[in-house]
Amino acid sequence: MSKKVCFSDIDGTIMHQPETIDPGVEVLCAPPSASGRRGVISAGTIQGVAKLRSHGVKFAVITGARLSTLLMRLPFLPACDAYVCESGGRIFYPGSHLDTACPIREDDMWRASQEGAGPVDQDIIEPEKREGLLWTFYRELKQQGWTIDANGYTTSIRVHAKNGKSMAELQSLASPAPSGLSCSFNLGAADFYPATSGKLQAAKYLMKCWSIDSKDSVFLCDDDNDMELALQVGKAFLPSITSDSVRMAIDANKDQFVTATKQGTAASEEMIEAVMQHFQL
Repeated sequence: MSKKVCFSDIDGTIMHQPETIDPGVEVLCAPPSASGRRGVISAGTIQGVAKLRSHGVKFAVITGARLSTLLMRLPFLPACDAYVCESGGRIFYPGSHLDTACPIREDDMWRASQEGAGPVDQDIIEPEKREGLLWTFYRELKQQGWTIDANGYTTSIRVHAKNGKSMAELQSLASPAPSGLSCSFNLGAADFYPATSGKLQAAKYLMKCWSIDSKDSVFLCDDDNDMELALQVGKAFLPSITSDSVRMAIDANKDQFVTATKQGTAASEEMIEAVMQHFQL
């Protein structure tokens, strides 16, 4: 049997807002992220991922969330074969040569390839003083009065249409992104990161490492920043739909997408079961 992989976003995909959960469902509640978002994940979702992996399917979360949020949520996520954050800028694998509480190790070669974000040892330096194309762009945006979230980010920044800046202006800023950078929209904001990064690039890298063909890959997803990868995998599964542009992508590629009939964690469990059926497990 050929090797297979299931990529998954986190928020709106396997983790949901508390108010969307039906009473009586067993869940784990993660602390609020730096942006204040709460997340809950059901026991059934965690068990479903474990079942997939027991059949030899690789499972990798791939999120736009900042590094600090990913690390905070590790105790609440399913056991995975890879953890990708900041829209592809950082990749971690389970395991460590030390007996730590949540043992993970970074793919140093991948991080080193993100030259536009500067060297990894500058993560402790304030963004205004960091090297790299991304941080030069960050400083330019600050001077132009843009509202930028760089708190806890190391290889990407999140730009908001606030304080007099319109969404149309933000879309113009992002299309096209400056040379050497890429951009995607997530939760109504624009994420900028090195052109060597992005969810699609990170997924391709992992599939190459694991010798998996794209036709044997699937993606659990929900938002605009997922669509590029969603159209490159064998099939995309959506527990929720976050924006009208995602609906438009589904309407234009009906055979590529499977959408949930349920909501919240029940939808996550429904889509994991659909992945099982897709892979004929």
